Amino acid sequence: MIRIQGIDHVALNVRDLDKSVEFYTKILGLKITEREPSKPGVEYFLDCGPALLGVIQAKDFDQHHPFANEGLGANHFSFRVASKDFDGFIKQLEANKVKIEFAKKRLKSWSLYFYDLDGNKLEATAWPLEDGLPMEQCPKVIYDPQNKTWKPYGGLSL
Repeated sequence: MIRIQGIDHVALNVRDLDKSVEFYTKILGLKITEREPSKPGVEYFLDCGPALLGVIQAKDFDQHHPFANEGLGANHFSFRVASKDFDGFIKQLEANKVKIEFAKKRLKSWSLYFYDLDGNKLEATAWPLEDGLPMEQCPKVIYDPQNKTWKPYGGLSL
């Protein structure tokens, strides 16, 4: 049996390569990798922990298949962030007028859903207990991006 070691890379076709590279580097903080050669005007690979994110110039703008909530195919992919950086990440996205769908803090995991320039659904995930936060610092709250407020919520999800 082959043992998968993890995700090596995810690649996205984008409408405007330069603007997308700027979004992923300046707003999300990724760096252009030195592990893989970039091809300006064609593609860039960005370091994302041990994995890479490929940003590739789309050639056919008539075909559109972003990471999305519904339908067959990809839904989203998630960046891992430290729990201590989670709220600051929301503020950084808001300061750069990035569309936030919602954020939710559960006991075991925190999720922030947002969209890139091409409408691809992305997530930032933190694991507060794994990061050493005590349970009492892990309230069940949901973020309202319109009002920029956290509110308690019901539900059974951990």
